[in-house]
Amino acid sequence: MVEPAPASAAEAANATPGPAPAPDSAGADPALPEPRIVRSRRARLSLVWLVPLLAVLIGAGLVVRHFLQTGPRIEIEFSTAEGLEPGKTEVRYKEVVIGRVRTVTLRDDLQHVIAEVQLDRSAARVAVQDTTFWVVRPRIGIGGVSGLATLLSGAYIGVDAGASEDSRTTFVGLDAAPHVLRGEPGATFILRAADLGSLDVGSPVYYRRTRVGRVVGYTLDAAADELSVSLFIEAPYLRLVTPQTRFWNASGVDLTLDANGLSVNTQSVAAVLAGGVTFEQPADAPHTAPAAAGSQFRLFSDRQSALAPPRGPALPVRMVFDGSSRGLSVGAPIDFLGVQIGKVRGVSLQYDARRQRFPVQVLADLYPLRLGAVPGAPAKRAADGAGADQALLRRLVASGLRAQLRSGNLLTGQLYVAMDFYPKAAPAQLEVRDGVLTLPSVPGALSELQSQVAQIVEKLSKMPFDEIGRNLADTLRQTDATLKALTPDAKKTLVEAQHTLAAAQQMLQQLGPEAQQSMVELRRAVASAQAALERLDRNVLDDAAPLPRRVDQALSEVQRAAQSLRLLAETLQRNPESLLRGKPADPALPDRGGSP
Repeated sequence: MVEPAPASAAEAANATPGPAPAPDSAGADPALPEPRIVRSRRARLSLVWLVPLLAVLIGAGLVVRHFLQTGPRIEIEFSTAEGLEPGKTEVRYKEVVIGRVRTVTLRDDLQHVIAEVQLDRSAARVAVQDTTFWVVRPRIGIGGVSGLATLLSGAYIGVDAGASEDSRTTFVGLDAAPHVLRGEPGATFILRAADLGSLDVGSPVYYRRTRVGRVVGYTLDAAADELSVSLFIEAPYLRLVTPQTRFWNASGVDLTLDANGLSVNTQSVAAVLAGGVTFEQPADAPHTAPAAAGSQFRLFSDRQSALAPPRGPALPVRMVFDGSSRGLSVGAPIDFLGVQIGKVRGVSLQYDARRQRFPVQVLADLYPLRLGAVPGAPAKRAADGAGADQALLRRLVASGLRAQLRSGNLLTGQLYVAMDFYPKAAPAQLEVRDGVLTLPSVPGALSELQSQVAQIVEKLSKMPFDEIGRNLADTLRQTDATLKALTPDAKKTLVEAQHTLAAAQQMLQQLGPEAQQSMVELRRAVASAQAALERLDRNVLDDAAPLPRRVDQALSEVQRAAQSLRLLAETLQRNPESLLRGKPADPALPDRGGSP
């Protein structure tokens, strides 16, 4: 900007008014002062500009913070989008929010959905190869109720962080939460089973009726034709599982009706409804270190078979029985002196062309290891295997070992095979047919009893019961007639004896103690006579003698008693002093010339 230079004070005073000078040839006015160029100062910034500047700074900080805190973006494939909401559904690890679902879209095949998840930068290590994701929803299953908190907060994506070092951005989500999370204290063991029963994933595992773990999975091994069940035992109880531990299926109610009778066994209500597994240590098991994680065990069907002595390899045998085998079923025990050493594998008929009969053939499995410590047997068994077992059975059969069908329960009629020694049995040898040992047998106790009863019935049928009945009727009629003829005389004699006794009693009342003692003896004699008469009246017969002879003896006793009473009364009347002095001496008999 050009401004005119100010005139000095002297020039202003000396200046006189006059006509203005004419302009020069350049067009400039010669009377005007020469302009001076002055640079203007920079204008100051207004305070109004501070607000947008501050907003720009804050926005830049948020952008920087967003880039610093934002982690990787991953995609998770699920079978359904139930519970997933873009911008709302959270991703949680150990209940800590580590991300959020951004979008949910369908795959090109329209069979699955893709959830795009933005993870926090602090959770970037979650996006590795072995990480698993699943949607947490309310669930009610065998293992219990889970995810109830999502009823209020909504579904969310659960995470089980992996331990791999390789990163990954695409994952396939699980339909349900894994039953064992990484880092959960405990260990997994494998059970080999022939039947799953009512077990399922989440079924409880019990020890002394206390829950110590759960079933976490099972697979069918087609090659071995058996099941592989995975158990998870929690950390505080790992020491309870040793190499000697026995597991058995405690699913539902175990109701068994066999040769051993009726038995009912069950666990808790949860085991009844959802099944379960129970384990225990055998009573004679030594104290050893806990089993290593991943160890394999056999899953038995019940507690009895689980805690039974070690079976070892089975030895197939065959037994042949004559007679009915009704009540002998597959699985029936083979008992040897009270110890179960095997079980029945099959029952069938076998035609015997020589005898034209159909004996019963019983196939069974024996476990020679349950015979205990036989001298020399363990070493031979280890070296020769089945050959040593056959040699042992040969010696036992030569000593009288036989098989026999016996009744295990009279109520149910169940039979079992009992092996015992019969020294009086016919000699027999252990036979081998088609590679199967044939053990000799003896008739069952029930068969012997039936044959004995049949013999008794046959003998009874030969007895002339009609003739015996007729003779007995004739004898009774004769006896009745005899009693009717003898009874009045006996009563008359007894009445006379009673009168005589009464008279003697009146006489003895005035005498001393000796007379009273004699009276007691007389009463006993009369009572004996009266009892004899009563027996006659009741027609009581004595098997040791004929009736007429017994009647004569009774009447003779009554007569002798009455005669003794009469003699006593007459003696006392003639000689009352005899009670004090004793009976006088009998007069001497006259000598009739006979021998002295």
